[in-house]
Amino acid sequence: MEKMNLRYLAIFSERTCSIGVKLLRCALWMAIGISLFSFSANAETKVYVVKDNPNAAEPYNTWETAAATVKTATIFATNLVATAALEGQDITVEVSVGAERYIEYGIYVGKNVTLRGATGNRDDVVIGPNPKTSETTNYRVIAASGNGAVIADLTIINGYVYSDSNNNMGSKGGGVALSSYATITNCHITSCIAYRAATAAGINVSNSYMYDTLVDKCKKTYSAPTTTYSNRGYIVLVAGASVVDRCQIVDNTAESVIAGGNQPYGGALAIQDTSGATSIVRNCLIARNAVLAGKDSSSYYYATGLSIRGGICENCTIVSNRSDVAGKFYGIVMENGESSESKITEWVRNCHITDNYVTGDATSPAVKQYIGRTGGAKNLSKRIIYCCMSQKDDKVATSCVLDDKTKWTFDRKGRIKLLKGSPCIDAASQQSWMVGATDLYGRDRKLYGKADIGAVEYVKPMGFNVIVR
Repeated sequence: MEKMNLRYLAIFSERTCSIGVKLLRCALWMAIGISLFSFSANAETKVYVVKDNPNAAEPYNTWETAAATVKTATIFATNLVATAALEGQDITVEVSVGAERYIEYGIYVGKNVTLRGATGNRDDVVIGPNPKTSETTNYRVIAASGNGAVIADLTIINGYVYSDSNNNMGSKGGGVALSSYATITNCHITSCIAYRAATAAGINVSNSYMYDTLVDKCKKTYSAPTTTYSNRGYIVLVAGASVVDRCQIVDNTAESVIAGGNQPYGGALAIQDTSGATSIVRNCLIARNAVLAGKDSSSYYYATGLSIRGGICENCTIVSNRSDVAGKFYGIVMENGESSESKITEWVRNCHITDNYVTGDATSPAVKQYIGRTGGAKNLSKRIIYCCMSQKDDKVATSCVLDDKTKWTFDRKGRIKLLKGSPCIDAASQQSWMVGATDLYGRDRKLYGKADIGAVEYVKPMGFNVIVR
């Protein structure tokens, strides 16, 4: 039904002036009514959730009649979006703070459905199963798929994925799996597990978007490993023209990892684009992640922080990641190794990469000779650019600068900060996306006119005056 605008009313009044003023007034009120009806139909539709609500009743559109479980509400909302009456409309599933937490998993968020915590504070609403009871059952917490599918303002806990089949697409993302332009923002994914061939213990991001999200205390693990699995992205896997911005991937672990084939594996974060797509990861912190009891072999290259095979990683900080096994463990590992510059499909740009090490040898370089599937990474000077690193060699671009680890630190809250004199300050390659953008902690990306290398901008200490009377 079309709205009656003022021009229509003017034409209408001219044609009906002979009928009289009453009829004109009637037409005006009808127009206002039609307009209000149209506004109501286009207004946001909400579905509410209150844990174990005894008065739950469809359409769950008040707190008093809210759905008793998140899964019930999301199923109802997804079905409602598909109806003709709400085609193309957005529905928000708003979750109230639970008494303890919502003990649920297997939740699906579809196209044009937003699942969010009611307060906007991601610590207030917690969703996830109790710790796993079966090693061969998947307990993924949330899957979101489709344009307009959004997960926001939640903590997601205890997700679990399992597979004994190599490259099983259904076993990626213990906490969350995103696909087909879904979005997650302002969330905390924690204590999730990927077992055996399953990967991306925290989250799998495929053709989707991830913003302002913390992923910590997740684990990739095997039990008495006897089989080789070629998987990447122990904690976070990004592929297919995705965007990841202002996220933290910290304090995660991969245990008893093994691999087969002459190629790199692992990484708390892996960017894996192989079909011409370009995923972008920027303004992120990848820190304090560990690969424990991995297999030592001259044929295998493990990334403790970042593994990249296509895509772009820029203005990220990759520091203090470690392994407890001697061998080819590095802060970052790059794949592909194409010899032709025109074929280069991955770049690490404006990144701070330092203090990644093997236990007992804290001086091990974070960046060294990487290996690619074509037999050695070539053109590193075209791939690793404008970075600040522990070591430079003749294969790394002269645009990179040496790191001095006395010039950065973690503060008491675990936030990374640059210190005065850091070589990262004002040393980044200035990119168009930086205009109006923010760093990891919400500061202007060009705080003092030029962007810094890494995920955060240097902040000048506040001065003070001492007055002596």
